[in-house]
Amino acid sequence: MKNVEIKKRCFALFAPVMMFLHVACGQPDNIIQKGNVSYDFTFAELAVKYLETSDSAYLHRISELNATEHLYNHSKLFNSDVPNDSKFELVTYLLSSVNENETLLANFKRNLDFAKKCIAKADFPQMIALQYLPENFNFSGSLFFTFGYDIGVAYANNASLNLAHPYFLKNMEELKYYAIHELHHTGFVALKNNVMPSLDITTYGEMAQIIEYLTHLEGMATYAPLEIRIKENAIDVDNDYVTLRDSALMKEYEKEYFDIYFHFKNSPDSIITDDDWHKIYVLSDGKRLWYIVGAFMAQAIDQQFGREKLVNLIPEPSENFIMTYLKTK
Repeated sequence: MKNVEIKKRCFALFAPVMMFLHVACGQPDNIIQKGNVSYDFTFAELAVKYLETSDSAYLHRISELNATEHLYNHSKLFNSDVPNDSKFELVTYLLSSVNENETLLANFKRNLDFAKKCIAKADFPQMIALQYLPENFNFSGSLFFTFGYDIGVAYANNASLNLAHPYFLKNMEELKYYAIHELHHTGFVALKNNVMPSLDITTYGEMAQIIEYLTHLEGMATYAPLEIRIKENAIDVDNDYVTLRDSALMKEYEKEYFDIYFHFKNSPDSIITDDDWHKIYVLSDGKRLWYIVGAFMAQAIDQQFGREKLVNLIPEPSENFIMTYLKTK
């Protein structure tokens, strides 16, 4: 794989949380406001109307939504594999994936109803995510419920969930936990003062900083739903959490992670090669090491040093998160 292609694929892994433009609230009739989070169902509601009628007027209405601006800006910035010459083109593409699939539409409507009742009205993700953020932190954006784009993305102060994603069509309850994950990302990035390492790098030291940041970012967001998943017997559905309970496998994953991390950390002036980009790809693809090992680190810090210490590490350099974990051993 060429270096530029590897960078693009790696970039896509954390692109959803990298830019931070404020997006205002959308259509009030389809918004459930809970504290500082707006649960915005406008995109999803209009998608249902379009799919039931095939009236292109709905596509035009959807293309004008704040939720669509959120998806469009993300797709433009991070070269997502969707048409994005215009918001209307993007929306048309996303909604064309249904065709005549009546079962998909029925399950999407089921997910929409579930999201309103069990996520938004219960304020479930904000309630849980705030437990894994500093005491005085407040959100300031929207959680959009959409159709067809990724599984979930965070961008600016906002996040979104794709109610039509195959994983959610099969596992409706997972929407609750992924909502926590995406919403936590927005809080994490805000606490980092909207600063994130660039992939336009040349040295091992810069690569180590990327690994530190993404381990911290994804590890915290993966850890945040763990306790509620355990209480609700929702561990065995998602492979990340199945792996976290496998002590033998976690030892292997942890060793592999630190072999990669210290390969870069210990030689900060070395120049990155194509092989080095291949080396870090295992952190996200397949084994998802910075999600799983990162969550393992967060759990260890929480148990040994306490929740206050864990959440107060977020605004600090992410190297401190890893170094604090190593003190637990």
